Formats: sequence, structure tokens, C-alpha cells
Amino acid sequence: MPAWLEMLLNLSGYAGFVALATRGTAGPSSSADKQIYGDGR
Repeated sequence: MPAWLEMLLNLSGYAGFVALATRGTAGPSSSADKQIYGDGR
């Protein structure tokens, strides 16, 4: 396998992992914001 193809696969895998990680934190952070606003009242 060429080196450039291996690097491309590594970068695409890393980008996919980052995308899943950011989507995973989007849900809990919104619920955490609601808890913060609820405590402020």
C-alpha cells in the first residue's frame, strides 16, 4: 500500500472519530445548559 494512501486512510479515520465525538457531546451539553438555567431560577 502506498504511503500516501495509508496517510489518507488515517486522516479519514481521525476525521470520522472527531465527527462522532463532537456529535456525542452535542446532546449532553444542551441538557447541561438547561440544568444551569434551571439552577439560576
